[in-house]
Amino acid sequence: MITKLPPVAAAMGRLSGAGRLIVDRASWTLIDQGVVSLGGFILNLQLARSLSSADYGIFALFMGTVFMLRSLDFSLISYPLSVRLCSLSTDAHPVTLANTAVLATVLSGLLAVALAVGTIMLGRADIALAATACYLAWQAQEMSRRFLTAHFRYRSAVWGDATSFLGQIFVIAALSSADALTLQSALYALAVMFLAGALVHMAQLHFGRPCLEELKALCREHYRIGKWSLLTYEVVLLRTQLFPWVLALFAGTAATASFQAALNVANVMNPVILGIGAVIPQATAQQRLIGGLHGAWRVARGYILFGLPPVMLLAAIGILAPDLVLRLMYGADSPYLDLSLAVRLLVFAWACEYVGEMIAKTMLGADLGGSAFLVNSTGAIAAIIAVPLVIPYGVLGACLALVVANITRLLFAWLLMSWHLTRLDQPAADAVSEG
Repeated sequence: MITKLPPVAAAMGRLSGAGRLIVDRASWTLIDQGVVSLGGFILNLQLARSLSSADYGIFALFMGTVFMLRSLDFSLISYPLSVRLCSLSTDAHPVTLANTAVLATVLSGLLAVALAVGTIMLGRADIALAATACYLAWQAQEMSRRFLTAHFRYRSAVWGDATSFLGQIFVIAALSSADALTLQSALYALAVMFLAGALVHMAQLHFGRPCLEELKALCREHYRIGKWSLLTYEVVLLRTQLFPWVLALFAGTAATASFQAALNVANVMNPVILGIGAVIPQATAQQRLIGGLHGAWRVARGYILFGLPPVMLLAAIGILAPDLVLRLMYGADSPYLDLSLAVRLLVFAWACEYVGEMIAKTMLGADLGGSAFLVNSTGAIAAIIAVPLVIPYGVLGACLALVVANITRLLFAWLLMSWHLTRLDQPAADAVSEG
């Protein structure tokens, strides 16, 4: 009787177990991110159909600003938390969450003041209070969501995200049917739904009592872990948010609205890009402790391949049938129906974004933050070099420039990761199995 599996069978058992873990985590993070992105996608369609082009352009700029501010929160709060929790005992988690919540609250308050001042200085004092309320509520929802996903609790996060992002669809629809939908009322409505989602998230979390004596050391630790992530995300946002602002400067907010309308089609890929991108840093950080960079890359590659088929399918639909997609999204009388070429360019750019972003996220999780920064800096520099295309070609120039930037970033990311892998010896476990 065989009492022990042969080495090959044992290895296959371990592989299938790792594969099942990847599928389980990736499936739930895609479901969760799918809920978030579906809500954001339909919200953009509702506002694009109901608001004037000028107001919808302002909303697009507001969203870009929020993502820039939230990059600070993610890099200095959420990302360090997700990396640190895997090395802490379960008993330490409640106090760690409480201390992290204190840091997040202080940072959000400072950023909210900056947002309010900036909104007033840009001449939109009429929406300053609504924009600030929306931002703070969104921060509460996102912070509590990140606390759940830091434990790989993507299934638990679905309920609060559905409350916020699917609930906002019905609230905006109600405002529209009552002829009460304005940019200001939309922002207040979003704030209410974000708060509701935050409450659902927090009901599933267990917080300890904050330890004020530990906050200073925690600040240093979060900065040490998150500094490369912060630099990386700032250059990512420079690359992606540069074009809406340049279009607003040279062609007006209506051009920004057209760019956003075309980008909404490419954003259908966001559940995959954001979902897989959220789990890779945590998974690779854990695996690096066991199998080094080679082990981290094997795990990351499994997640990347899991998300690749839906990305390619969505890109193919956008490239082959952009007219149909635009008509379905915005209606037969929409001013955005002439954006077919822009859609083709942006869905191709977003397919490149997926692979390049996942490689950069792998570098962050594998303690190669400097390399991740170089990858994203390369994309940002390419975007800046291509910006002059916006002046003669407008929206199409912005789309083409984003294609150039994303291809450049993808190629550099692949080459740099290959260099890191080839300069290292295979882990000892691999050498033993090969022998």
